[in-house]
Amino acid sequence: MSFPIEQIIPITTRISPAGLSTANFASAMLFAKNSELPVGFTEDTVRTYYSTASLAADFATTTETYKAGAKFLGSTPAVPKLTVWATAAADANVTATLTKAFDKFYWYWTLFTKDVLAFEASVLAIASWCEDNSVMFPNSQTGEAVVKIRNPDASDDICSQLNTLGYRHAFTVAHATDPYAAYALIKHSASVNYSADNSTIDTEFKKSPGVAAEDLSDTEQNAMVAKRCAFYSVLDLQGSTDSGRWLQTWSHSTYGESISDIVDLDAFVNSLRVELYNTIVNQTTKLPQTPVGQEALIGAAKRVGKQYIRNRYLGPRNYTSPDTGLEAYTDGFEVLTKATDILDLSDSDRAARKSAPINMRVFKAGSIRICDVTVDVY
Repeated sequence: MSFPIEQIIPITTRISPAGLSTANFASAMLFAKNSELPVGFTEDTVRTYYSTASLAADFATTTETYKAGAKFLGSTPAVPKLTVWATAAADANVTATLTKAFDKFYWYWTLFTKDVLAFEASVLAIASWCEDNSVMFPNSQTGEAVVKIRNPDASDDICSQLNTLGYRHAFTVAHATDPYAAYALIKHSASVNYSADNSTIDTEFKKSPGVAAEDLSDTEQNAMVAKRCAFYSVLDLQGSTDSGRWLQTWSHSTYGESISDIVDLDAFVNSLRVELYNTIVNQTTKLPQTPVGQEALIGAAKRVGKQYIRNRYLGPRNYTSPDTGLEAYTDGFEVLTKATDILDLSDSDRAARKSAPINMRVFKAGSIRICDVTVDVY
C-alpha cells in the first residue's frame, strides 16, 4: 500500500460564515385597510406582491389598498416587490400597528392608504415613529390638505407642522387629485443599487409616468417652495413646456436635507456597520487588540468609503481642514484614526475588548439643481 500524501500535507478546511448583508432600501410595507382584507389574509401577517396583477388577485382595483400598492409596483422605474401588512381591527392606533409589524419584519418605506393620511394626528404619529426607527415616511397628501398647504397664509398645515418638528425621515408630497403620488416618487430612490457604480440619484427633476403633472399658479408654487413640499408640475420657457417633473424634493429635516440625502446616508451607515461587523465576527481565530486588528477595521471603513465614491454618494472637493485651518483636498472621505491609536486605549476600554474609535469625515458628491450664468456681451 502506498504512503498517503495526507500525512505529509494535512489540510484543514475552514468555511467562513457569511455574516450580515446590507439592508434592503427598496423594501416597502403597505398597511392594508382591515375592511379591505381578502378572505384568508389573517390579521397581523404579510403577503408579498411582485406585480400589480398579483396585487389585484387579492385586492379589487377599486380598493384603496390596491390603488396605493399599484402606484408603487406599477410603471417605471421598476421595483422588485411590495409587502402588505394585514392591519388588525383591534389596533389602538397607528403606532401600535407599526410597532407590532416592525417586531416581525424590516422595511424602509412606510406606506398607508389615504384614509389614514387624511388625519393630521395619524400623520404626525407615523412621522414620529419613522424618525425613531430610521425608516422613511412619504406623506402623500391630496384634496383639502393640499389646498391648505398651497395657501401661503396658512402656517398650521401638515407640511408646516412637520417642518417645525424637523423630522429627517419624513417628507410631504402634495397633489390635488392623486392621493398616492408620493409612492411613484419613491420608486426612484427604491431602485438604487448602492453596490453599483454611478448609481445614486437625486429625486429632483425625475419623471413619474402615471402621475398627472399639475399646472400650478405662481402663488401655489411659491407656497410649496417656502414649505419645502414636493410637487409634480409643468415647467415652461417662452412657450416651450416640459410636462411632468418632480420639484422641491426635500425632507422635513432641520438640516435642510433632500430626500436623497437621507436615503443615501442611511445606506452608507448601514454598509459601514455591516462591513465592520463582518470584519470582527468572521475571523477564523480572532481580531487582535493590536495595531494589526485596528488596521483591519480601518481597512473595512475605507472599503465602504471607496464603494460610496464609486456609486457617487461621496465625491472630491477642496475644504478647510478643522485640524490645521489650511485648505485640503479629499477624494470623498478621510479616515483620521491610525492603527497605532489602539496602543493608547484606556485600561477600561481594553478590558471591554474595544477597538480605538474610528473617526471618519465624509464629503457628499451632492447634485446640481441650479445653474447661474453670466453672459458678457462685447
